Amino acid sequence: MSLAQALALHRAGRIDEARAVYDALLAADPDDVDALNLSAQIDLNRRAFDAGLEKFVRARTREPAFADAWMGEGNALRGLGRAAAALAAFDRALALVPDHALTLCNRGLAKLDLQDNDGAVADIARAAALMPGERLIRSNLAFALKAANRPCAALAEFEAIGSSGDAAAVRQDLLDHDGARAGYAAAISAEPGRADIESNRLFAANYDPDATPAQIKALYAAWGARRARPHAPHANIPDPERRLRVGFVSADFRLHSARHFLWPLIENFPRDMADLVGYANFPGAGDAWTARYRAKFDLWRPCADMDDGALAAAIRADAIDVLIDFSGHTQGNRLDAFAHKPAPVQVSWLGYGGTTGLAAIDWYIGDPRLVPDGAEDAFVERVWRLPRTAFVYAPQDQMPDVAPAPLRAAGRPTFGSFLRTVRYNERCFRLWARVLAAVPDARLVLNALVFGEAATRALFASRFAEWGGDVSRLDLIATTPQPATWDAYARIDVALDAIPHNGGATTFEALWMGVPVVSMRDRPPLGRFGDSILGACGLGDWVNDDADAYVARAAAAVADPAGLADLRAGLRARVRASALGDAPAYAQDFAAALRGMWRAWCK
Repeated sequence: MSLAQALALHRAGRIDEARAVYDALLAADPDDVDALNLSAQIDLNRRAFDAGLEKFVRARTREPAFADAWMGEGNALRGLGRAAAALAAFDRALALVPDHALTLCNRGLAKLDLQDNDGAVADIARAAALMPGERLIRSNLAFALKAANRPCAALAEFEAIGSSGDAAAVRQDLLDHDGARAGYAAAISAEPGRADIESNRLFAANYDPDATPAQIKALYAAWGARRARPHAPHANIPDPERRLRVGFVSADFRLHSARHFLWPLIENFPRDMADLVGYANFPGAGDAWTARYRAKFDLWRPCADMDDGALAAAIRADAIDVLIDFSGHTQGNRLDAFAHKPAPVQVSWLGYGGTTGLAAIDWYIGDPRLVPDGAEDAFVERVWRLPRTAFVYAPQDQMPDVAPAPLRAAGRPTFGSFLRTVRYNERCFRLWARVLAAVPDARLVLNALVFGEAATRALFASRFAEWGGDVSRLDLIATTPQPATWDAYARIDVALDAIPHNGGATTFEALWMGVPVVSMRDRPPLGRFGDSILGACGLGDWVNDDADAYVARAAAAVADPAGLADLRAGLRARVRASALGDAPAYAQDFAAALRGMWRAWCK
């Protein structure tokens, strides 16, 4: 058969037949650039990126002006996690065909991989102008705008292409929790197979100010029931005291904020108790942090290219006794692999915070403050409480010294929140408006990357006014890169926690920068993060049970400048000396918990 016939088969969706013809053509002429290019496209669609890359390189070596081969090479390199090399290949393709919309779009995606979000928007917007009717390009533009922290512009693009699920995710960040709820329901009805939309909906429920714990659990449990998979009995030897094999599944074994909590455990895990196996769910080789993690594991398995059944089979073949999920419903999760129950004991820990909804996951690791007695009903899993704290924290080495308390120099107190805007809602803003009313000379600084967009600033200012706040005393700022955010804590006397979803990593960061946090208990467990973190470092009196106490605590804190300055100066040392900073003891507690779970299974 000829190349034209093979191409017709390819376009008709008869991929295996087309591939057979390409193979025959290449057997006759290994340098047939068209057959190489088209065969490599099939490799990409099947995620065989190495095979595709080899063919694209052969094609463009044979014909250096073959722009499609350069573009294909870029796509293969992106699939392998080599974004910088992909960018160079796309540049070569665009040098040959400057206004090729798909290449521009793909170059924009490579820039997204490299966190050049503004550059990505520019490329993909240019591609969209060249092909305004191409929905995929418009969708990529919307995602690029979201990544570039321009949510109002992203929302307009998602709505223009009718992507209700993706629009719902943006609405959460723009104080429209009702719209997000409705958008997710519509998207799931229209595309019931979209696992990402279902996980996003579950994630959003944690931030919904009107949802009850029972409603949230019911939503998760229903999802878990749909994802349940049959599984065979486990062949693991039920010896309660033997050396274990413990697996960690994560997309975050690399430069990621999760390292502040994950690394101290991995680094200090008692190796006399278990062999550790890392399942790394991201493309490519990773980075310097990946190398640090990898060195701590007895076995390392990249798994991004495995489907859920294959990953579950690999875990079972590795004879894992205890398998730990560190993602929950966040991006890069492998919950559908956990649903196959590849290990006899499966655990949810820290990376998500709430229930996964999967009955195949046996345990949720918490502590007595995070999950107080009576709060077990919020989980599909059973709860195992660590004796001191569910958290351990290792700050970044580059964080600056604590700045002096700004209250005296400024002549007035400043409250602040550096939380992501998904945690904000009417209840939260009305609470903070009351704090400002109780301290008439105070200001409130909200710091989030989305406030770099003028439309978003205007929207939040209008909502703050609508919900009782004095906009003249509100500052909306966007600090980047990260060192600028640390420096911005020098402007803040006291941080205000959000409800119903407390801050997590941001609370640790504020404390490390010397800024105490006023918190309020809400729905367990995510509404108890503040209680767990602050209680573990001796600041339990900063955690309140109702709005009146919250407002009074915030006002009292800034009414005592000397006391606040002393607290600020010693706060970092307090965190370091607390259970939050004692990684070796935490790792022992964690290992003891896993041993207890294993003994329970052996019985």
